[in-house]
This record gives sequence, structure tokens and C-alpha cells, in this order.
Amino acid sequence: MASKQAQRLAARQQLQQRMAVKAEEERRKRTVLWSIGGVAALVALVLVAWGAVTVFGADDDEAGASDPDVAELVDEAEAASDRCADVEPSGEGALGTPTEGLTDGRPAQDVYLECLQMSTPDASATESCMYTSVDGTSPTPLSVQPAAGTQKMTIVTNLGTITAEIDTAGAPCTAGSFTYLAKEGYFDGQQCHRLTTESIWVLQCGDPDARGAIEAGTPEMAGAGSPGYQYEEENLPVEAEANYPAGTIAMANAGAGTTGSQFFIVYEDTSLPADYTVLGQVTSGLDIVEQVAAAGVM
Repeated sequence: MASKQAQRLAARQQLQQRMAVKAEEERRKRTVLWSIGGVAALVALVLVAWGAVTVFGADDDEAGASDPDVAELVDEAEAASDRCADVEPSGEGALGTPTEGLTDGRPAQDVYLECLQMSTPDASATESCMYTSVDGTSPTPLSVQPAAGTQKMTIVTNLGTITAEIDTAGAPCTAGSFTYLAKEGYFDGQQCHRLTTESIWVLQCGDPDARGAIEAGTPEMAGAGSPGYQYEEENLPVEAEANYPAGTIAMANAGAGTTGSQFFIVYEDTSLPADYTVLGQVTSGLDIVEQVAAAGVM
């Protein structure tokens, strides 16, 4: 029979073994818990990051920062932003005899848009735009357009240069349309086809077919042309006296939702129904339009 000392020694060894086993089990549990906790923390970080992108990154998406199409649009606009830099007013254009008493018709002084350019748009914010092809095949601008700040429009006419500050933030779809058309040279060589000199005071331009109609001897046909697409009005003024003040550049239309490329420059404070998109404000060259108005209508 083993001595009591030997029994106590054996019992102590068994206890130590059990404690060692228990300690190992506790260590394994802690390792598992730490692993689970680490995974949970990682998942939490991912969720927080995703939430931040969703909440704060929405502006980046809206701004087109991650939209390659918007980035390409801006690059193309920048490449075309100085396309009129070397174009000088030609001084060409006939001065006809105005018709006495006529206050709405073709300008007696020919006005040609010899080159039109738009500065690079700011895409730190964007806006969804719906451009509808008139015939189902005509190309349209990108459906997401820059919608921040302003742009500079430069119009080289045969009589001099007109510049304007375009309200891109207020009229992003209209500004986007002008940027799209201008880089393609759409307005170059066009003729302004309408002048009004009583009650409303505007010079209207932007019809791609007007010059052809005038030169063909059918000026009454001018005013029906379009870029092949149309879109909704935006940035409308309030109904008020002189709601289209002198220097305003606004868009002509043939009814709601038919804005295209035709625009008018207001040379004297004018009251109109608040139906026409306000695109921007002339910053220099309004005297050119006043000169055309002084020559009268025929």
C-alpha cells in the first residue's frame, strides 16, 4: 500500500494536471472571444465606413467625382473653353432699311454669331436632366450635368464680342446644353433672326436654320429650328414688373417643356410671363445689342 505521502503527492499531481487542462481551456476560450471580438470590430468599422460613404460620399457621387462620364464631359468642355480665343469680329453684315412702324421682325442690322464658347463647368455638384430627342434619333447631352457656380459665355459676333455670366447652379440643364452645343461649334455662323423694339425689348438668336431661311428670301421661316432635342424650363423668375431686366439672357420656347437652343438677350427692362429660363446676365457688350436695336426692324 502506498504511503500517505505518496498518495498526497499523486493527488497533488492530478490536481495540477486538472488545473493545467482547465487553464488551457480558459486560454482557448479567451482566444476565441478575442477573435470574435476582432471580427465584430472589423465588421463595425466596415459598416461605419460604408455609412460615411453613403451619407457624406453622396455629394461626391452627386458631384460626378466618381462618374467617368461627367469627368469626360468636363475634360471635353475644358478643351473647348478657349475655342474662340483667336476669333475676331469680322465687321461683316449688311445694314438694311428699317420698316417704318414695325417693332417686331428681322433686325435691320445683320447679326452673326461667329463663335460661341463656354468656360469649364464646375462639377462639384451635379443635377439630373431630361433631354428628349425630338425625332428619337437626334443625340442629346449627358443626362447628368455639372450644377455648381457659374460659367463664362463668350459670343464673338460680327459687330463685337459679348460676354455673360451663366448661372450654372440655377440653370444646370440649360447651361449643360449650351456647353454641349458650343464645343461642337453649333452656334458658329448662326444669324440672330428676331428683334423687338416696343413693349418687350429683346434680340433673339440660336436658331440653326435662321440664316439659311433669311438668305433664301424666306425670313418668315426663321425661328423654328432646334438642336433636335428639348427639355424643361428652370430658374424661372417671379411674376413681376421688369422680371427680365436689361442684360438678361433667357431661353425662348414654344410652350412648357420645349426649351431648345434659341435664346434672347434683353437690352431694356422687360416684363414677360415667368415662363422663360433665365440663363445668365451680360457682363460686357450689351451696347452691341443696343446698337442693333437702334438700327430698327425690317
